[in-house]
Amino acid sequence: MYDRYKTRKRNAGIYKAVILLAVMSGLVLVGFKYQRYLTFWRYNQNKLYKKIEVVRQERDILRKRDILAGLADTMDQYKIEHQTDPDAFYLSGEVSYLLGETYLPAGFSELVINDRLNDIDRNAKKEFLRAIKDIKKGSALDNTGPDDEHLVILAKSCFYADYSSPAEMYRIIQKSGDPKKLDDIENIRFYAYISIINKREDYGLPYLSRYGMVSDNIKGLLFYATAERTAKKYTRAIVSYKNVLARTMDDKIQKLVHVNLGKIYFSQSLYKESLEQFNLALRIDERDALSKIWIGKNYSAMGEKNKAKAIWSEVLINDGTNSEVKELLKAI
Repeated sequence: MYDRYKTRKRNAGIYKAVILLAVMSGLVLVGFKYQRYLTFWRYNQNKLYKKIEVVRQERDILRKRDILAGLADTMDQYKIEHQTDPDAFYLSGEVSYLLGETYLPAGFSELVINDRLNDIDRNAKKEFLRAIKDIKKGSALDNTGPDDEHLVILAKSCFYADYSSPAEMYRIIQKSGDPKKLDDIENIRFYAYISIINKREDYGLPYLSRYGMVSDNIKGLLFYATAERTAKKYTRAIVSYKNVLARTMDDKIQKLVHVNLGKIYFSQSLYKESLEQFNLALRIDERDALSKIWIGKNYSAMGEKNKAKAIWSEVLINDGTNSEVKELLKAI
């Protein structure tokens, strides 16, 4: 009986050893497979990062759009295969953001300078909304949250898509760390602009002046003058715009400055001064409908309704689809 007990005990020990060995072998195999999976994912992820860096430098906008559209399709598949990896979603969001930029009528600075922020079409907004969705999904999967670069991308996507309030965009971009460390001029100007529209111009304007390269060239001077106008620092904006006039003879820029000066004077009920600026703009481009519309607004504000009606009717003859002019004529 004792011998049988010893045999069973010995067999039980063998069984335990076999089971333990099988479990350990399984763990090693799983670990090996996971390591291969992780290595494969990181390898492909690094390849994607490199592709994104290359496409950022592409100057041909249509070629850039095609490459990014292909990358976006690739990222859609990666998100399916890596549903719990935040980096897959951050990277996808970055690709969608860059694709959205290819549909913009101009870069950020030009959109602000030329008052074209309302000219962002549905194709661009569609990609920016995808970027927002992906980065937010990545953030939900990530204990540490997005890095500084993807926070800026998120804030700019919200801005272009008109997705969030100015306060929410400011909250997002503030989380991106020290604004003095931003190394892209467009991002620096964006940070300053978001500060200004959140009534933090006492920070935004000095920050822009110091870091935004606003005195290096005409474009920088124009952006700073427009930022002052946005901040309702009208006296300073007038001085800045006149400084631009003194430094360039370019007709396109001179016309833009006269239009902006005209808008400032109009907002201050200085209708004669405003009218003078829009007439100067019209001398540069006699077919400019915008200047004619504002000339009519000045006439109307000064009580000269017939003159206003005449010039608005002239605009409508050349552009029968102009809804703004139709509304102005109805109201007169």
